[in-house]
Amino acid sequence: MAALRHSDIVGHVQLGRGGFGLTASKPMWRKASTSERRKMVVEEVRRQEEAQRTAKAVSLAKQGQWTRWEGLEKRKLDWRDLWGMEASNISFIIRATNDVLPSPKNLHQWYGEDPTCALCPTPATLKHILTGCKTSLTQGRYTWRHNQVLKRLAAVLESKRNAINSLPFKAITSITAPSAFIREGQKKPNNPPAKPEVGQLSMARDWKMLVDIGQRLIFPAEIAATTLRPDVVIWSPSLKSVYITELTVPWESSVEEAYERKKLRYTELAADAQQRGWKAKVYPMEVGCRGFVASSTIRLLKDLGIHGQALRQTIRSISEAAERSSQWIWMKRKDSCWAHRS
Repeated sequence: MAALRHSDIVGHVQLGRGGFGLTASKPMWRKASTSERRKMVVEEVRRQEEAQRTAKAVSLAKQGQWTRWEGLEKRKLDWRDLWGMEASNISFIIRATNDVLPSPKNLHQWYGEDPTCALCPTPATLKHILTGCKTSLTQGRYTWRHNQVLKRLAAVLESKRNAINSLPFKAITSITAPSAFIREGQKKPNNPPAKPEVGQLSMARDWKMLVDIGQRLIFPAEIAATTLRPDVVIWSPSLKSVYITELTVPWESSVEEAYERKKLRYTELAADAQQRGWKAKVYPMEVGCRGFVASSTIRLLKDLGIHGQALRQTIRSISEAAERSSQWIWMKRKDSCWAHRS
């Protein structure tokens, strides 16, 4: 309770990179009811336990690497998820997150075995196996994993695009319109009108989309002339608006670096499109190779109008695609011939 009283004195503190007022302020201890105080005590105990666990993890060079990841959302696994997983899958998720899988480098450290990669003459850490082996890159292992995630993501975006294009277009009305309120004495309608679509896609009904899977993507000539091949291009001729997205499945500690690299790569293309009168936005997306989704990916989904349950299902789907693909790459780490799953 002393900590809660102290928080009343300190007031609301904004954490992270968000601006002031981004997160809702917590209720004050001195103004809370008995039930609210009980809940606040439970939350404070959990927060302190989590702080102690994090402090311990920071001191661990290997198992605490996750404390230095930036730009990634927390991954939640409930009991339903665990009961539905195979034991090998659960084992891979936990040990890969803490980097304690029996990679050649770890085996060398534990038992003095040869640390060399089975596919190339390089010490094989888990990072090397999942993202850095040149032989795996040449054989297309990482490209296959990238496409598995991109397929899940593209399916969601295509479904959203079709749903938006099939809706009748209605001009956006002011919130002060008389129809937006219930007059005094009137009853609330039993069947309220459906909530209007939100997001950038709701502004038009002629959205088109290209995805760089299966066949070589050619960037729409009406927007700009380029040889670059972004993973997804979504555009509306009537709005003259285009979204250029590029997916990366990196090692989790390299997410910020991947974002800046992809952002810089397509900056000139966006500038060329803007010179032709288009409103161009570049959206790099990252999904960590161990299934941790970056904030940049969630930001794109929300901007395009994917919220609530649909957003949670999408995050779970692409997270699972990355993690399962990496598990297959891990299982095939000693096979010189690459045979991927369909």
